[in-house]
Amino acid sequence: MKTIYYMPITLFLLFTGYLISIDIRREITFIIPFICFCLFYVMIYFSGIKSTLANKDAVIKIGSRASYMVPILLFSSITLGLVIGFAIWDIRFSAQILVVYLISLIAYFSSIYFLIRSLKNDFNIKMIAGNSNRFKVMSGNKKTILLINPVNSHRIGLTSSWQSTFPPLGLGIVAALTPDSFNVELIDENIDTFQYKHADLVGLTAFTSNATRAYEIASLYKNKNIPVVMGGIHAFMMPDEALQYVDSIVLGEAESVWKEVICDFEKRLLKKRYYGDYLDLTNSVIPRRELFSEKYLFATVQTSRGCPMNCNFCSVTAFNGKKFRQRPYEDVLAELENISQKHIFFIDDNILGYGKNAEQRAIKLFQGMIDKKLKKSWFCQTSLNFADNEEVIQLAAESGCKMVFIGLESPVEEQLQEMDKKLNLNRNYEEAFKKINKYGIAVLGAFIYGSDTETKQSMLKKTDYILKNRIDIIDITHLTPLPGTRLYKEFKEDNRINYVNYPSDWDRYDMTEPVFTLKKMDNNEYLETKALCSKRLYSRRTIYKKFIQTLIHTWDMETALMAYNSNMVFRNVALSHRI
Repeated sequence: MKTIYYMPITLFLLFTGYLISIDIRREITFIIPFICFCLFYVMIYFSGIKSTLANKDAVIKIGSRASYMVPILLFSSITLGLVIGFAIWDIRFSAQILVVYLISLIAYFSSIYFLIRSLKNDFNIKMIAGNSNRFKVMSGNKKTILLINPVNSHRIGLTSSWQSTFPPLGLGIVAALTPDSFNVELIDENIDTFQYKHADLVGLTAFTSNATRAYEIASLYKNKNIPVVMGGIHAFMMPDEALQYVDSIVLGEAESVWKEVICDFEKRLLKKRYYGDYLDLTNSVIPRRELFSEKYLFATVQTSRGCPMNCNFCSVTAFNGKKFRQRPYEDVLAELENISQKHIFFIDDNILGYGKNAEQRAIKLFQGMIDKKLKKSWFCQTSLNFADNEEVIQLAAESGCKMVFIGLESPVEEQLQEMDKKLNLNRNYEEAFKKINKYGIAVLGAFIYGSDTETKQSMLKKTDYILKNRIDIIDITHLTPLPGTRLYKEFKEDNRINYVNYPSDWDRYDMTEPVFTLKKMDNNEYLETKALCSKRLYSRRTIYKKFIQTLIHTWDMETALMAYNSNMVFRNVALSHRI
């Protein structure tokens, strides 16, 4: 590895030393600028190497180039400015600097090429080892439970883009709940191409947007008389529909009922419905992460469930309950210690929670990560109250927080009231952003377009707001009435939902298009305006500008690079063409 670091830079320094001894005039006015140029290059060179190594997961797993391109672009912009300046003073010296600059680019990119190739080789070896665990030969004396994570291949929403997906944590939990007397295999369509595999029992999970695909796979196994059990949020919200395609459904959280499902399966007495309870999260089961692919950039950890807010468009409260339940922070720390991946996504709907007790628990969690020197880079979902206590922000940053996802929805109070987003009312967004940036953390602001008060003017105004403020990463979606929400019930009663050919139309419920009739805009005007807003928000100019602003506001290169990579993922989703 050290050869990769040193060989190109050594050759470059030998070349420049030769140039100084042979061709550069031995005058202090020429030698000093030339030496300064070389020292600056050496600094940039190792900065690029260090940045690539620090962000190697993003470089290898999602093909990010920002970590090594940013340093050399900085070097290039300064160097070319100097070349122009020297040309006015001494054209020959300027030409010599230009030649050395071109040689420096060759050295730099040669080093990066060999470094990335080495990292890819290491990753491929790790992948082979990981796949041997995921697809290892199972005991012939045991029955096999096949868990499947389906993906809607006809859409381009965040849950369908491989760059923005996360391991199916729920299936990892089900695998951990399964007795050792069974073989457990996982087919994850985020990573794997589905191929029929024999199994004694099949378990599926699905969001609404990939429910149709789940039903397709379920039908394949049912036709072969293999029992299929389905869980997840869509089956919970649409149980009668799901039972048309599967043998049994688990309604709610699986921890309290999976043992019963297994027992009934062994007796060939599977019930149609199993009802999960809202359990205390002390001693929660640890997911079997060895079943997940190494290709995932982030490992996922859940530290709480439930939400008391009950926004009209959100299904979390209906699925996980109104009570905010938290795992003991000691249990979370123990789980984190056993995760090898550097990057962590806390998938809680609000890692900070609600009230002083929840806040103190978050403080203890962050302090524990610092004390144990876990050295994780992480991001989470939270609310604007994250900025209320600077101790929370500071400890989060010191423990490795690089980005917080905040559901801002709209800067317009009328729209917040319409969505029942009470937590955001009467809050100073801009002041919260400044506090969060101050500690080196980027703000991922999520905004919703398409509310009943939406007009062309309000959409353009919202877009201007996002562009002008300290929103480091931009996530914009269409308001979507998901089944089980108060919004869905209201729109259905008013006959405003346009796509009701279920289950095939569930494919459309991925938040990338309007599925209902708006009140103040016709759909064509809305779509044209939304396309214009997306073009402005996700232009390369905007993303580059946001990167520079994030770097300036946070003074943290890793944070800025994570923000840049995230914006590129959102751009790919927003500007992609639907199949």
